[in-house]
Amino acid sequence: MPKPRSRWSAIVIVIAALGCGGAPKPEGRVASSQGAIRGAAEAGAEGVPRATLHMKLAQEQREQALELIKSGENHRAELLLARAEADAELALALAREATAKAEADKVDEELESISKQAED
Repeated sequence: MPKPRSRWSAIVIVIAALGCGGAPKPEGRVASSQGAIRGAAEAGAEGVPRATLHMKLAQEQREQALELIKSGENHRAELLLARAEADAELALALAREATAKAEADKVDEELESISKQAED
């Protein structure tokens, strides 16, 4: 019968081995983060200051994650890619908000112009 102390030591070693066993490469997250960054760029995020900040963060985080993958730190890379994707999605939302606000302002100006013409 094994001693309790050696049993706990064995359990700790197994858990450590499983934890260090390495996560699989986050290939899906690499692709989805790149897609999110591309989507934000296509929506015009570079033209919106707040969106530009989040785009840059997303790109930097993605680059850091790719370096982590090269060094075998796939779990940390996965987390960083998730952050990159979230920042890119925020940049996309901010770009869309700016576009919608610009369109709404344009419609307001047109309505104001029509109202003035109707008064005359």
